[in-house]
Amino acid sequence: MTTKPRLNICVTCTYSAADGKSEPRDGKVLFDQMKSACENRDVPFDLHPAECLTNCKSGCSVALNGAGKWGYVYGNVDAQTMIDDLCELATKYAESENGIVAWRERPDSLRRNVIARIPPLD
Repeated sequence: MTTKPRLNICVTCTYSAADGKSEPRDGKVLFDQMKSACENRDVPFDLHPAECLTNCKSGCSVALNGAGKWGYVYGNVDAQTMIDDLCELATKYAESENGIVAWRERPDSLRRNVIARIPPLD
C-alpha cells in the first residue's frame, strides 16, 4: 500500500502576525474549511493539521510533502478565497511523479505564495 502525499495545514496560524489572539485561529478555520471541501471528494492526498510551521510572518501556511517528492511550504493562504485552488494544487502535487507542479499549472492565487521548496529524502 502506497502512502498518499500529505497536505499539512498549520492550525495555529493567523492572517496577521499582529493579531495572534483570534479564536479560532485562522489556520484552524482554513483546516476546517478544507476538511469540509474534501469530505465528499475522492482526493489523492491526506489532510493533516500541523501545530506550527514556523512561518508566522506569512499568514496562514500549508506544507505539501510525500515519499520521493519535493516538499513545498506556501504562505498567505486565505480560507475565504483559496479552498478550491488549494485542493487543485494538492491534487496536482499528489498526481505528479516528483512533487514538482510547473509554475503555470499552479492555480493563479497560489503561484507566488511559495515560501520554500525542500528536497526529498529518498
